[in-house]
Amino acid sequence: MFFFGKRKIFLTIVIFAFMGLCGWFWRHRESIPFVSQPLSIAAAPFEYGVSRAAFWGRTGIEMADQILSNWEELDALRRENGALRAEQAAYSEILAENVRLRALAGFRQGYTQYALLGATVIAREYGTWTETVVIDRGSDSGLEKYMPVIVPEGLVGFVSEVYGTSARVQLITDPRTSVGAVVQRPSSRVVSIVQGNGNQSDSLSFVNLSREADVLKDDTLVTSGYGGVYPRGLLIGRVSEVTDDPATPAREALVSPAADFSHLEEVFVITSSFERTAPADIDATAPVKEPPMNPNEKQAGVP
Repeated sequence: MFFFGKRKIFLTIVIFAFMGLCGWFWRHRESIPFVSQPLSIAAAPFEYGVSRAAFWGRTGIEMADQILSNWEELDALRRENGALRAEQAAYSEILAENVRLRALAGFRQGYTQYALLGATVIAREYGTWTETVVIDRGSDSGLEKYMPVIVPEGLVGFVSEVYGTSARVQLITDPRTSVGAVVQRPSSRVVSIVQGNGNQSDSLSFVNLSREADVLKDDTLVTSGYGGVYPRGLLIGRVSEVTDDPATPAREALVSPAADFSHLEEVFVITSSFERTAPADIDATAPVKEPPMNPNEKQAGVP
């Protein structure tokens, strides 16, 4: 037991002596080449491994920092791109609105025979038997029931319901609507009724035409002025097809409306119209104006 303890002490002394000797040789490696060279060769793999580990560790940290920096920059660019897209969309909408309003202003200046009130469409109702829109003008702006509604392209409909700050407009495409119409061609001047086709906003019907009626494709239809709702001469549309079914007593024509109801945003309400009077009739008694009839009923003065 004592011998085993002496061996441990001896080995410990030898190890410390060897370590001390190695340290002394390392400190004096420049003056003792035969010692420094083996030590350098022996330490080279360890030094290389430590240096590569330090290099890759430093490189990994730099790459992680670069990736994080790039991600933050990319996120900032995405936010900036989204803001620019929103700004561009807003600018495009303002530009489109400016173009529309300029066209409306020019139209208004050219129609001095009417007192026009501009309005914006704020809602639309689609249905099988109804075709109406809601505008942002009402009785507070002087609107009344049965006032006609137009756009620069042509006739839109009439005011069917009036509220304080809004009103409902029944479109001419509504199947309940009937408009007294006349063929504008001088050699024809056929008068009849145009009715709506409901959800088919791209087509109207020119109905109750006699078999001898002079109605041709591409004829222009304007309001006849009968009924007291729509002034005479408002553009309704153009005849796209004339049907001739021998089994029916009357003919019918399909009409493409002049107004684009799929892009209806701003409209004009005709609050009153001004009749042009000849100089010789200035002192004449003004004719009695009858109240307008319901446009949903058959127009007066047409078959």
